[in-house]
Amino acid sequence: MRAVKSANDSGIRRGVLSLLGLGPGLTPAGDDFLTALALLSSLHGSGLGAFGRALQSVLLEHPGRTTRLSVTTLDEALAGRARASLLDVLHALAHPSGWSQARAAESIRTPVRHVLAIGHTSGTDILSGLVTGLRLEKELRGSL
Repeated sequence: MRAVKSANDSGIRRGVLSLLGLGPGLTPAGDDFLTALALLSSLHGSGLGAFGRALQSVLLEHPGRTTRLSVTTLDEALAGRARASLLDVLHALAHPSGWSQARAAESIRTPVRHVLAIGHTSGTDILSGLVTGLRLEKELRGSL
């Protein structure tokens, strides 16, 4: 997180390499975590642009580091494309400011359940990456 906050390219790249391909399966846990960060980095106005550029560079330089499915998923996330359920979570998080906490919580419940249903642990790993990425965005932007 420190490397992302300071836009330290070599530090971000080391972090990406430590997660890329980490874990078993068609989409290892580390890749699922990175997928959420990649998607957030693709959003207009994101403070995670340096992360996205570093991830893209690492993927080009180390194509065999993880599965082909993961590389494709990460590439798609970097381009702003992801499973509908994950996009639904982002849309629910962007609720109008006038909503009550109860209404906001209700709007996100179903999309989160759908993401949690992805793979054996992929949904949980993706949501972990999403929470981390959103915290990073908040820290990068400071108090509003």
